[in-house]
Amino acid sequence: MAVDRMVSAGVVDRFLGERPVDVREMSKALGIRIETKALPDSISGKIERVGLFGDDYVITVNSGHSATRQRFTIAHEIAHFILHRDLIGDGIVDDALYRDHRLGDERERQANRYAASLLMPRRQVREAWDNGAITKGALARAFDVSPAVAEIRMRELGCVLWPKPAQNQVF
Repeated sequence: MAVDRMVSAGVVDRFLGERPVDVREMSKALGIRIETKALPDSISGKIERVGLFGDDYVITVNSGHSATRQRFTIAHEIAHFILHRDLIGDGIVDDALYRDHRLGDERERQANRYAASLLMPRRQVREAWDNGAITKGALARAFDVSPAVAEIRMRELGCVLWPKPAQNQVF
């Protein structure tokens, strides 16, 4: 499984220079098909093994959710693929229970953190911050995520401790 993780990480790294990160193309590069379907509102999506030998993967995303929610769900399911592939079996469902990262088990928290780091890589967040995107709204727009995801990622990275970019300094 370590080799699978290294290969997957190499594929992921190719996409982290883009802003916003194209998680649909990343998924395709990892060999994961994405389907968008109507699901109960409490279910954001799922990843499951499919195919004759169970060696293909599909992420199903809730068509009724916002584009930013769908992006996070895809990133979250990619995280399960990379971190927990051996546990996927018949599927891992991302339901409302796991949206609050105080709930759920450690695997869900890991997938949430990994998803946030895929969508808002540290280096790019710092670059956006240095260019004036210092609010959760500005960062959310820059990375095509929800303000809630931007706020959580800002806390994880300790942005409040970063110096504010100089504005209109006169020398």
